[in-house]
Amino acid sequence: MILHSRDEFSNLVSAIDSIAEQRDVAPSVVFKITLALDELVSNIFDYAFPGIPEPQIDVVVCVDNGVFFAKIIDNGIPFDMSKLQEPEVDKPLEERKRAVGGLGVFLVRRLMDSFTYYRYAGRNYAMICTKLDSENSEKGAGDGNDYH
Repeated sequence: MILHSRDEFSNLVSAIDSIAEQRDVAPSVVFKITLALDELVSNIFDYAFPGIPEPQIDVVVCVDNGVFFAKIIDNGIPFDMSKLQEPEVDKPLEERKRAVGGLGVFLVRRLMDSFTYYRYAGRNYAMICTKLDSENSEKGAGDGNDYH
């Protein structure tokens, strides 16, 4: 699914809900993947497109072999979110080196089982995945044909 603005995110949520219903994915997994994608897509729209006239984010989601995958591809400036330093969440705000920023990516790292990034041919590629709940892992495992 291609997103040209943040307003189109609800279409992605509908696609995630559809695949989750078809594959009987637990609501807790749907919540995690949707929240992680919301954080990443928001960061991309906020920071990746200065001076880029036609911002574009392509998101592919699938459920296969007991894992919910999402790949986010954008035409923004290079930025590897997976290498951001973790915020000092164990310290009070006034004692942190950076008082603001980085919490969304920190949340994605905590929610997902995997978070990777690479840049190729002028595009950023971020991939996230989370295992399905054990009660749904057999129902969720499939042939990989549920791509949106």
